[in-house]
Amino acid sequence: MKRIYKANTKLRVIVNTKCNLTGCINAKLRCAKPDGSFTEFEAGIKDYENGVLFYDVQSQDDFDQAGWWILWPEVFFDDDSMTFGESVKFFVHEAGSL
Repeated sequence: MKRIYKANTKLRVIVNTKCNLTGCINAKLRCAKPDGSFTEFEAGIKDYENGVLFYDVQSQDDFDQAGWWILWPEVFFDDDSMTFGESVKFFVHEAGSL
């Protein structure tokens, strides 16, 4: 599936940080919604060495607005350091839209 739909719950979001995540103790995906509000999701780590994070959508409320979203990773390490990743912009569609 190439599209993300509002209220979709059968979805895994994968983010490639292109950064080694060895020592990562916590990762989040931060999002700016189309209305300007913000949300965040606890991310799992799929591949430490290659820096791949994921989030399995839990609720119809996770992607609750149609329109342009901005997502960026936030990663915390065991040495008390943290970093943000590059942001990406993506569109969430209404079901039944073209």
